[in-house]
Amino acid sequence: MKLDGYTFLRDDFSLLLIRKHFPERTDGESLVIRAYLLEHLGEFDSIVFSKRIGRGVPPNPDHLPAVQANTVFSSMLRVDILAYRGAKPVLIEVKQFVDPKALGQILTYRHEFLAAFPDAPEPELVVVGRTASENAVPALTAHGVTVYLYPDATARPGNAAVSG
Repeated sequence: MKLDGYTFLRDDFSLLLIRKHFPERTDGESLVIRAYLLEHLGEFDSIVFSKRIGRGVPPNPDHLPAVQANTVFSSMLRVDILAYRGAKPVLIEVKQFVDPKALGQILTYRHEFLAAFPDAPEPELVVVGRTASENAVPALTAHGVTVYLYPDATARPGNAAVSG
């Protein structure tokens, strides 16, 4: 399967651990990602940030072809992280605050991923955050979603690369 987005293979993983920012993520989300990767990076063979899936909106045929292509691409769903353990896909949604909306997002990503890659194994679903609402985590886990929280993944005094 062709991987797109920002792809990192096992040989690149050491570079991920020294990053302060990850592709298309806010500084705060990047802190959460880094905390997750410090704990789980060794489990994966490859990681793709900002994997686009789904159909996107139909482009206006009156626009230039490049504008049409950009319309479709930028309106597609964006999986924060698509990781692989061998052939097993892991869809990872990253939040500062995990709330019930995360369940709809991750289940939609699963549906669109399997529609795009019908021969892929059933993906593992993961939501990673700093904090969570009290009713989000039970709902997510009841639907087979693994939740990891990193409350210490916050700005440190003097860390200029970090915001909220």
